[in-house]
Amino acid sequence: MSKVGGKAFDFKLFTKVMAYARPYRGLFWGSVVLTVVLGALGTARPIITKMIIDDAILALDGAYLLNLSLGLVSLLILESLGQFGFMYAANWLGQSIIKDIRIELFDKLQSFKLGFYDRTPIGQLVTRVVSDIETIAQIFSQGILVIFGDLFRIVIMLVAMFFYFNPILVLISLSIIPVLFVATRWFQRGIKGAFQRVRTEVSNLNTFVQEHLGGMNVVQAFGREKQESEKFRAINARHRDANIESIYYYALFFPIIEVLSAISIGLAVWYGGMNAAQGGAVTVGELTAMIIFIGMLFRPLRQLADRFNTLQMGMVASERVLKLLESDHEREANGTKRLRPLKGAIAFESVDFHYNEGEPILHDVSFAVVPGETVAVVGATGAGKSTIISILMGFYPYAKGRVSIDGEELKELDLHDLRQQLALVLQDVFLFSDTVRSNIVLGDDSISDEAILKAAAAIGISEFIEGLPDGLDYNVQERGGVLSAGQRQLLAFLRAYITNPAVLILDEATSSIDSHTEELIQRALIALTKNRTSVIIAHRLSTIQHADRIIVLDKGRVVEMGSHQQLLEKAGAYYNLYEKQFASVE
Repeated sequence: MSKVGGKAFDFKLFTKVMAYARPYRGLFWGSVVLTVVLGALGTARPIITKMIIDDAILALDGAYLLNLSLGLVSLLILESLGQFGFMYAANWLGQSIIKDIRIELFDKLQSFKLGFYDRTPIGQLVTRVVSDIETIAQIFSQGILVIFGDLFRIVIMLVAMFFYFNPILVLISLSIIPVLFVATRWFQRGIKGAFQRVRTEVSNLNTFVQEHLGGMNVVQAFGREKQESEKFRAINARHRDANIESIYYYALFFPIIEVLSAISIGLAVWYGGMNAAQGGAVTVGELTAMIIFIGMLFRPLRQLADRFNTLQMGMVASERVLKLLESDHEREANGTKRLRPLKGAIAFESVDFHYNEGEPILHDVSFAVVPGETVAVVGATGAGKSTIISILMGFYPYAKGRVSIDGEELKELDLHDLRQQLALVLQDVFLFSDTVRSNIVLGDDSISDEAILKAAAAIGISEFIEGLPDGLDYNVQERGGVLSAGQRQLLAFLRAYITNPAVLILDEATSSIDSHTEELIQRALIALTKNRTSVIIAHRLSTIQHADRIIVLDKGRVVEMGSHQQLLEKAGAYYNLYEKQFASVE
């Protein structure tokens, strides 16, 4: 390992990041060539200036002055074109690389277990996908390529200075360099810590804003605006303080460099002037060129500290992103077997499940569903009803027992293929900020508007679809915020029905729904469950009396099973739930 920005530089990590540049070798090496060319062109400027003064102006050679002036102008034009080419190529390279990394990271995140999202703040992941990856681009656009160019420029300028100019003049002029290195070291250490605090506070800010805007209904419902505003002010203040700290180092460092540059120029003028006045070897052109060289030399020296910290911050961001990309233990376990066509036989055999070790949710759960049967699962809050869905969809692995579909254990099935034959309707229906059509077809362009309207008629919700302001083109906004809970569930029913699933899994909505929407939902539910295996997690017992069988859960265990009438006659757990619900209604 080497040192960059006061921290061990991880070459292994750097190699992984550089691997993303392989598809863009042309851009990378083109940028490298341009940095070399720019270094050479920049070094030629002071030398031509020296020749203009000493060999043309002082020698009164007008023709030579014209030729040198035209050469200098041509050189400046070439340098400007080279700068444009380098900036364009380096930034194109950086943006192309982060495009690839962002796609890879997004695909990776989609493959993670849901448990990962249960314990990871969404705002933190947004920071990784957006801000951290944007920082990685700077490794190429403002980091490694620019650092290489600056170092090459410094080396070639030093060689040129000692080759073309009086060595004593050069040594005296650059005697201030050790002080510059001390100042640069101080800046590197200070700005590195400040940048790390800025990144941390940006992540905290993103997480807080993401969570609280998403939960604004809770904040307002409980009158927590003042308390949450105070929390936000504190986080925002820490973010400001971290940025001000970084500004402090910049505000102090750059004036120090300007002072050191001025001292270096002063030393050059002092020695060069004294030497020239005494008839020494230093010429006016040489002294002028030396002053230009000092300004050119201090510019990359001043920028190098900032470039190294940019590189280090890019490496820190890379480490965070690559940690996610290399987290195979978070990926969904996936089998290879495919069931085509799916018949819909489901069996739970002595299944145990827990989200956290030592906190069991399901205990020895066993039941079977035959193809075409409608089974409802009921129970008090926290009984484990929704967990049944999570296991059946393969969202979470079960700890013990066996879950099978059509006789094949769930762990051995290709989950992606399986889910294409299942339809899931959750109680909290998620709709994307897009049209009704897009939320129904979910990217499947083979589904026509005619097919959507035909499906809507089949489940009895044509009136609802046609009643929307722009029909299928109506934009439902983020999370379907412009629609009621019942309307969102109707769209979810339509989304499920149009795929013609072999198995329907429904987590019934708990929200209060008006009588008209309730009637539409009941009609749609009957059409949706007809001739297909259906598992319904019921919160309102009035909606599942038509079910072929009802499974009653209590504290994670199956305590009763039977039809609605059978369970009422049994006068057990189901009867008590039924009595409580209808007593509360009365």
